[in-house]
Amino acid sequence: MAEEINHRYPFDRPGYYQIRIQGNLRKSWHEYLHGLTITSTAWGRYPQVTMICGWLADQAALGGLLELLNNLGVVILTVERIEEDETIH
Repeated sequence: MAEEINHRYPFDRPGYYQIRIQGNLRKSWHEYLHGLTITSTAWGRYPQVTMICGWLADQAALGGLLELLNNLGVVILTVERIEEDETIH
């Protein structure tokens, strides 16, 4: 018997996401991430982490961004959907 899945976040609606990748993202790739905030910092045991934050149109857009990062060969550390009242302004 299949379990019922509670869709707290609609997959076809905008969402604010925070993605951490290991290392620095080259400046030349920033143009592909137009509209997203990109910052580099240390995080936990990782001396260099790039954080990509911003609104994405839906989960298809999130999937496209994750595919782009994967194709770049970067290590994705975390992907979080941030509640609207928790977004970084």
